[in-house]
Amino acid sequence: MPIFEFHCTHCDKEFEKLVFGSDPQVECPFCGQKDVKKLMSVCAFKTDYHNFMSVPSSSKSSKSSSSCSSCSATSCSSCG
Repeated sequence: MPIFEFHCTHCDKEFEKLVFGSDPQVECPFCGQKDVKKLMSVCAFKTDYHNFMSVPSSSKSSKSSSSCSSCSATSCSSCG
């Protein structure tokens, strides 16, 4: 699912939103302003970094139960 984290520069709050490519500009659910910045989530960063670096999956994580310390998924690819 394409769920992204955003930060509103107007009211200084963070929120998540399901966003598709054809969706209009994202607006803050708290104040309604459209001056928001997309944040990089920890799991998305790990996935993109490992794909970029072409690290074998066996060396991506020392934990056997989870690829991310921030979620319970068995693979970061299921986060994005």
